[in-house]
Amino acid sequence: MKKNIYIIAALFTFFSNLTGNAYASDNLSCSIKTLDTVTISLLKNKDYAGVISLYDTCIKKYPNNADFYNNRGNAYLALKKYDLALNDYRKAISLNPKYVTPYNGLATVYIYEGQVDKALDALNNLMQNDPDNVSGALNRAQVNMITKDYESAIKDYNVVLKDKKKSVYYKDRAYAYLASSKPQQAINDYESYLKAGHSSAEAYRYLGVAYGITGNNEKSLECLRKAAELYKKENNIEEYNNIMKIFRSN
Repeated sequence: MKKNIYIIAALFTFFSNLTGNAYASDNLSCSIKTLDTVTISLLKNKDYAGVISLYDTCIKKYPNNADFYNNRGNAYLALKKYDLALNDYRKAISLNPKYVTPYNGLATVYIYEGQVDKALDALNNLMQNDPDNVSGALNRAQVNMITKDYESAIKDYNVVLKDKKKSVYYKDRAYAYLASSKPQQAINDYESYLKAGHSSAEAYRYLGVAYGITGNNEKSLECLRKAAELYKKENNIEEYNNIMKIFRSN
């Protein structure tokens, strides 16, 4: 999360005057501005327990604020207290069923717990409420990649790639196309990924595979040679040797 950090020195002074139970003070403002300032400082120091204490106080004051439950759920998630995180995300959704952010939180917990079907259900609910939600589409695409539902993943990456800042995900959609036996679409996406200024050994490797499937052996070997160079730079000798076996066999 990239945000401008507020004047930290002043916040350190504020925290130094607090006792262990100070967040429960009735004088604490639960305004968005105050919460943003204090929360950013706590997160900077990875003080997730402090975030929880902060939102405990505000939830006592405003028990029907869905944002507070979602934010506390995020802190519980960071501490791997998954049951508590789930409770907060569910509470946020019960207070505002169209509030999409906690659905992402639910999905994240379920993924950590290996409950892929439940993660997908949560993300389906998110996307029903907000079909153009980029973060929801990205998360669901990645879940669909895990389950090898490549056609569904492609549809979600289509939403993600409407955002020009997400060009890195051309590589992911390209792999989904390749796994769906659509090598030309995969080639187009890998080329778009590279033209956007990205580079990886994996992208060149699978681009080479895609060209090979289409019968363009010259381009295939060119891309595989580039992949081998990058693997060697990364000191990934195993993958480097795997590709070099292809050249030795030709």
